[in-house]
Amino acid sequence: MPADSDVQWLVDHLAERLTQAGAHNYQGAAAALLTSLADDVARKQTALSFPISRVPPACSIAVCVDQGIGYDLARIGDATAVVHGVRPVVLSTGYFDRREAAAVATNEDEADRVIAAMHQRRLHTMTSGDVESIFSGHPNRQLRPHTAAGEWTHVDCILLCTDGFARLVTDYKIYRSWAQVIPDARDRGLHYLEKLIRDAESEPGGSGGRFKRADDIAALLLTAN
Repeated sequence: MPADSDVQWLVDHLAERLTQAGAHNYQGAAAALLTSLADDVARKQTALSFPISRVPPACSIAVCVDQGIGYDLARIGDATAVVHGVRPVVLSTGYFDRREAAAVATNEDEADRVIAAMHQRRLHTMTSGDVESIFSGHPNRQLRPHTAAGEWTHVDCILLCTDGFARLVTDYKIYRSWAQVIPDARDRGLHYLEKLIRDAESEPGGSGGRFKRADDIAALLLTAN
């Protein structure tokens, strides 16, 4: 792909398309937007002659659409969306963590076997139609968005984050629940929470049973006005 990596191309392309959707004041369903983006990615991959035999780039993504008096959320993959307010909502999953833990427990010794198994798991989450999926432009993709909607008057703030940030709750148990995370995210800032994660990862055994001792962290806190 015309980028440093296939995944970087995907992320850049999604950023461009999401920026355009915002500029055009998109107010439709968040899940429909993700489906449209996946269709666009598939068309673009075909136009760039992406090899059919190669596993296409994929990612997890969470989107919040401002629909005026209300919001619409959709999550695909292991991204997390948290609504804090009168009617709290958490869109998250342990599906991918369980699969990774099982893969780590297998403890393959040969690099080629590890890579082949990783590709097989990735294809499964793109095409199987299981309860969860990852976002991709695979020709046989089966997207499984999980959604939530509500009115802004019931919302204090909304947090969208990657699984690397979610380790605050899922892996390191620094907080018992997202209801405890949100006040510190709002009052102390996301950088404060990032440092807590990095400090935990620096401790002996800090990988939490994951492939990667430290993961990428991305988080966005939306406050209702």
